[in-house]
Amino acid sequence: MIVKFPDPILEERMPFFDFKNPSVDPIQLEKDMLETLYNSDGIGLSANQIGIRARAFVMGHALYPSRGMAFFNPEIILCTEDFEQLEEGCLSFPGIYVKVKRPTRIKAQWQNSKGEIMQGEFSGYECKCFLHELDHLEGITFRDRVSPLKWKLSINKVKRK
Repeated sequence: MIVKFPDPILEERMPFFDFKNPSVDPIQLEKDMLETLYNSDGIGLSANQIGIRARAFVMGHALYPSRGMAFFNPEIILCTEDFEQLEEGCLSFPGIYVKVKRPTRIKAQWQNSKGEIMQGEFSGYECKCFLHELDHLEGITFRDRVSPLKWKLSINKVKRK
């Protein structure tokens, strides 16, 4: 089940995932999170969005399940100085979509569910999704990334539907 705002876990910074002494099995966590993501028709899901206090998220889409990936202890290594505004939604804020300004490209490092250190570059919607989910792990929601006026307009738009 997806945790909905204003649940306080969404505003907590998630703790480092300790592969030597894990609180949950990382391989099972990846499997469960991807299954929840695909069943919810999303493209990204953080552990705290399912009530688990772990520094982990997944990205993927139900149309391409074999491409789904888990990111444990992710961090940004480099990001461009170019920005773009792309529309974002969030499974914890059903029906709300807002344009959020984010870097166009990043280089990141993380651990996979086996604890192996990985690196990669992301752009476009993958970049947006990575940064959105990383924000969740920091206790930041996309609501925090837009002006109060823009947020209010988005809420009013949902209420009119």
